[in-house]
Amino acid sequence: MRRILFVTLLLTILSVTGCAPTPETLGRAANPYPLADKPVPDTLVHLPTGTIVSTEQMLADISSDRIIYAGETHDNPASHRFQLTILNHLIQRYPQHIAVGMEMFHHDQQPVLDRWIAGELDEKSFLRQLHWYESWGIDYAYYRDLLTTMREHQIPIIALNVSPKQKMAVMQGKQTTPEVNDPYYHATLMAYFAGHDHGNGEAEAFIRIQNLWDNTMAQTVVDYLSQPEHTHDHLLVLAGGNHVRNGFGIPRRVYQKLPLSYSLVGNDEVEIDDSKQDRFMQVTLPELPLLPYDYLLYNRYEAGPQYMRLGVLLEQQDDGVVIGKVMPGSLAESSEIKAQDRIVSLNGEAVKEPFDVIYTLRQQQPGDTVTLIVERQAESIKVRVTFAQ
Repeated sequence: MRRILFVTLLLTILSVTGCAPTPETLGRAANPYPLADKPVPDTLVHLPTGTIVSTEQMLADISSDRIIYAGETHDNPASHRFQLTILNHLIQRYPQHIAVGMEMFHHDQQPVLDRWIAGELDEKSFLRQLHWYESWGIDYAYYRDLLTTMREHQIPIIALNVSPKQKMAVMQGKQTTPEVNDPYYHATLMAYFAGHDHGNGEAEAFIRIQNLWDNTMAQTVVDYLSQPEHTHDHLLVLAGGNHVRNGFGIPRRVYQKLPLSYSLVGNDEVEIDDSKQDRFMQVTLPELPLLPYDYLLYNRYEAGPQYMRLGVLLEQQDDGVVIGKVMPGSLAESSEIKAQDRIVSLNGEAVKEPFDVIYTLRQQQPGDTVTLIVERQAESIKVRVTFAQ
């Protein structure tokens, strides 16, 4: 009798559960508690609770963690001001036990970073020895305040990224990388190719390089914090949002090897400056069961630094830097600078490579005047160019 009753009850339970409709998914894992109103710039949100917080509240929460990953939009000044706020707080709290790991630098550049922090290099020498514009490409002005602050307080900078030689070896198939075994990571990177004329092979090559970067950066973090002299250090990691967001880029890989407390912070642009409209990439990302960050700052995609331009193309030749082309209607044209002129000096400093010209021009303001000495058919000519107000 008991057996019959048990079987009957079991069948009833199975019948009920078998017929039950699939429950609807409530909300979005990426933003479980969305704000009631559309966020405006400078709104800082604790995503797990949907609570608007002050910068001070966020810093009080995250600063005790051993690692803070600060995802950035490389060419957004607002993103770097947010990072600088975090850095300054950590310097005040842990003046002798803080370091900064940066995606922007590769391992071969570590000696230059060390000399910069030691005060042995001025800014121009620092950028020249880094080959900044060739190796990173993003305007240095976005990072100037961060890097100057690190030097002033002698905060170690850790070059996180892979060397160009190793990157090239992977691109050429001479070196393999571990398989991408994180489905969320793979799906997110693939989304950047959706709707574009990229072949699947090109997408997979991109994913291999990203995987190499993230593996290398994570291992560098692990190696640094595993050293006995750094067991009490706190590390601020500055990297592009795609290496930090959702945690599957650098953070998860670090934690799997070195389980230390960490926080994820980042930004999301809710307004876009007109000058950045063509830089804003519309991507439909997959819905993931992951929070993108612990703290998210909604901000504006701000205009970048504006520079004075001569309107020329520069060429490096055996005998120096030569004007390859003069743009029609440019200041160079109105100043009678000619194609094939060799630039001997700019503002009294010898010009040996295009960097010498680029760096000096980027220090100029509207209304400033620069003086060039150019050589044209064995004749030395002085040219003065004044930039419009």
